[in-house]
Amino acid sequence: MNVALGITGSIAAYKSLALIRLLRKNGAEVKVVLTKSALHFVTAMSCQTLSANEVYIDQFVLTKGIKHLTLSSWADVLVVAPATANIIGKAACGIGDDLLSTTLLSFQKPILFVPAMDSGMWVNKIVQENVSRLCKAGFHILEPSCGALASGKIGKGRFPSIATIHKKILALCQGYKSLNNMRFLVSGGRTEEDIDPVRVITNRSSGRMARELLYAITCRGGIAKGVIGEVTVDFPEDMDIIYTRTSDEMLKGLKAHMNWCDCLIMAAAVGDYRPKTKKTKKIHGSELSLRLEKNQDLLKKLTSMKLSPLVVGFSLEDSLHLARGKTKLISKKCDMIILNSSSAVASETTHAKMLKNNGEVVSFGKITKWQLANTILDECIKALSKRRKKRK
Repeated sequence: MNVALGITGSIAAYKSLALIRLLRKNGAEVKVVLTKSALHFVTAMSCQTLSANEVYIDQFVLTKGIKHLTLSSWADVLVVAPATANIIGKAACGIGDDLLSTTLLSFQKPILFVPAMDSGMWVNKIVQENVSRLCKAGFHILEPSCGALASGKIGKGRFPSIATIHKKILALCQGYKSLNNMRFLVSGGRTEEDIDPVRVITNRSSGRMARELLYAITCRGGIAKGVIGEVTVDFPEDMDIIYTRTSDEMLKGLKAHMNWCDCLIMAAAVGDYRPKTKKTKKIHGSELSLRLEKNQDLLKKLTSMKLSPLVVGFSLEDSLHLARGKTKLISKKCDMIILNSSSAVASETTHAKMLKNNGEVVSFGKITKWQLANTILDECIKALSKRRKKRK
C-alpha cells in the first residue's frame, strides 16, 4: 500500500509523525507532502527520517518528474491529515496554488481528509458547506473528534486517534462498501461476577473483536455504539462506548439501545457461571469453596424483547462446533452465528465459520479479526437489504 500523506498547518501536525510510523510498521510505503505552513509545526527532516522517503514541499523544483503527477501515479491513496479549513476550502473550490492542492486536483484514486481545527472553525457555515461539497464530489472525510482542543476549550475539532485514521485508510484501500449510516450496537469484552468485594469470576476475553468491529463500522460510514465489559486492549477515546462490568450492567446498557440500532452484534464473552451468593465482606480462610449457578443468557433475553434489529451472535466452541452453533442459532433467534475456538481468545487472528439462518455455512479458515469484522458487516448489508425488499 502506497500512501501519499499531505500535512498542513495545524497544531495537530505533530501527530502525523505517529501516523507515518504506524503506516510503515504495518507495511505501507509513505511519501509526505508538506505545505509551507506545516513547516511551522513539523520539520522535513522528521518526516523524511520516519518515512525513509524524500519529502515534497515545493511545486517548482528542478528534479526529475512533475511532482504532483508522479505522486498521483505512485500512491494508492492520498491522505490529508491534518486538514485545515484552508486546504478544505481550496479543494472544494478547485484551487491549485501549491504542490498539495495541485496533487489533490490531479489525483484519481481515493482521497481522505482528516480535519483538525478549533470547534468554532469546524462549525463555521462556510467550512461545513465546503465539507459537504467534497463529500458530494466523492471525497472521504473522517470527522474530527470531541475533546480538549489547543485553545483549552472542549469541543469538536480534535484530530481523531491515529489508529482510527489507519483503519480508515485500510478500509478505503481494501474497497469495502459504505454502510450508509446503518446503526450498529456492539457488545464486547468480558463480564465479571463478584465472589466478594475484591474477588471476581471472569474469563480471558480481550475485547479485540469488538474493537475491530467498532473500527470497521466507523471507517465504513456506519454509526457505532459499543457496550463494553472489561478488556485488555485499548479503545480510542473517540468511540461511542458505554463501559460495564457485570452481566447485569451489560444487559441494562444493551436494552437501553435496542430500539436505536439496525443491527445487534454480540461479540462479548459473557461469563457462563456466577457465584450463587455474593459475600458482602472479603472472605478469609485456608480454603474456599464456591457454589456456582448458570449465568443469565443476555442474547436470549434481548431477542425475547420482540424488537426487530438484525442479530449476530458469537459462539466459542472447541467441540461439536456446527451442532452447538445450530442449536444456538435457533434458540437465541439469531440471523447469523460466528463460530470460533478458544485459540481466538486475545489473538489478532481466528479460525471462524459463519452459520446463517437459511442453513448456509461459510468457512473462513484463518482470518484476522479486522477481516472477520468486515466480512460480518458485508453480510449485514446483504441481510438488511433483503429485509427492506421484503417489507416493500
